[in-house]
Amino acid sequence: MWLFAAAIPALADGGPHIAALNNGSAGLTSDNCAGCHRAHTAQAAMLLKEDGTALCTSCHGSAGTGATTNVADGVQYQLVTSGSTVRGAELGALRNGGFTNARIGSSYPSRQLLSLTGTGTGFAGFVPVVATGVPVSSKHMSLTGETASTVWGNGPISATANVGATVTLECTSCHNPHGNGNYRILNPIPAMTATGTPAFVPAVVGVNVTDAALPPSGSTRNYTVQPGALTTDVTGSVTGGDYWRRCMPDWQNCSGTNRGDKPNGLTTFRGQISAWCTTCHSRYLAGSGSASNEGGPSGDAIFAYRHTTNTSPECTQCHVSHGSNSLMTGFNSKNFTDPAGVPHPNATLTSGDSRLLKIDNRGTCELCHDPTHTFTSTTPITPVPVP
Repeated sequence: MWLFAAAIPALADGGPHIAALNNGSAGLTSDNCAGCHRAHTAQAAMLLKEDGTALCTSCHGSAGTGATTNVADGVQYQLVTSGSTVRGAELGALRNGGFTNARIGSSYPSRQLLSLTGTGTGFAGFVPVVATGVPVSSKHMSLTGETASTVWGNGPISATANVGATVTLECTSCHNPHGNGNYRILNPIPAMTATGTPAFVPAVVGVNVTDAALPPSGSTRNYTVQPGALTTDVTGSVTGGDYWRRCMPDWQNCSGTNRGDKPNGLTTFRGQISAWCTTCHSRYLAGSGSASNEGGPSGDAIFAYRHTTNTSPECTQCHVSHGSNSLMTGFNSKNFTDPAGVPHPNATLTSGDSRLLKIDNRGTCELCHDPTHTFTSTTPITPVPVP
């Protein structure tokens, strides 16, 4: 049974979404419950003041006043501790894009050949932030009402052709609004409503994505693509930061601890986030050799050969989890069939479904690969400046 935390102003990291504030260990006189629940006049199930997604966006939406994170437009704001809103000036672009608009500079990626720790030479990449929000071309779910979607690859490896379950999602499918100590309060086992056949197959064992300790009272975590654990650590402009985040904080230096994305300093993040994503997209988790005859086909009728996803790169190397504004205008990127062999409904549009990718068309491939084996220059390949 889903329980919800209070939608009160987020005056510290996590705001009301902290377990100790909701389980009684921090005291038994909490004000949090009344932020979301009404005992006798509730307007939605679980005694909620309103529908779950609408309740979440009352703080985290475009017009929300109770949280510094605006997941609709993919932006985080500076914290204001007085007045009717906690939102001050823009801090930067959220790492996971936005459900309605996003700030991903998908048309302006850069790449450089570097000496990478432990792997010889390889490409480091950079995807900038644009100054204004752009409508998304793909999103994980709708903020305006539950819609059915396919969880591609859900279920066990099978010789039977099965693309995955059809479900409806809401914010609490992935997040625990009461708090649980995980990164971004992610549920160890996501939960959603199955709406068709085959049935959704939930994970048997949950995955905890370890978070850093809560910051001091009055401090707020930085959830943008800018470097820094806290909002007070962010020194760049609102268009600063790197969506690719393969090497942090400097994309042109992949030595030592700069290698890999470690939000909030989480050294275990890369393996954990892939394990978490594949609690739903089960058959997408693949190790080294899964793309070639070295590892052989998986035995699945559809998801036979698969790109490595288990640790490097992790799922979030290529994809954002909320929504992307990248454009699929190329013939091969726009006109495609889904895993079920059905032509994509966006194929006739100017831009097809971007599959939550961070770069236009299938430029994602270019940031890591040189299929001709002819690129030897260490001079960065950088497009025209971001407008």
